Amino acid sequence: MAYAAGGFKDFTRIASSSPEMWRDIALANRDALEQQIDILMDELQNIRVALQASDKESLTMIFSSAKDARDDWLTKRKKENT
Repeated sequence: MAYAAGGFKDFTRIASSSPEMWRDIALANRDALEQQIDILMDELQNIRVALQASDKESLTMIFSSAKDARDDWLTKRKKENT
């Protein structure tokens, strides 16, 4: 935590809310949550493999895809708010 930047506070805001509430939300959405966890684990494994292989091309593609997804999301939000 000593190295957390300013965005960490906003990014982790949800962690300050009720653990019981999030427990109940997680259990109510168990199937969907398990599917998303599996997807995330696959994505993390792909990053790990690329890192271990020093695969610059794969890492660039992974991070470019994340950037594109965020940029698209921001563009859609901006359009919705105008």
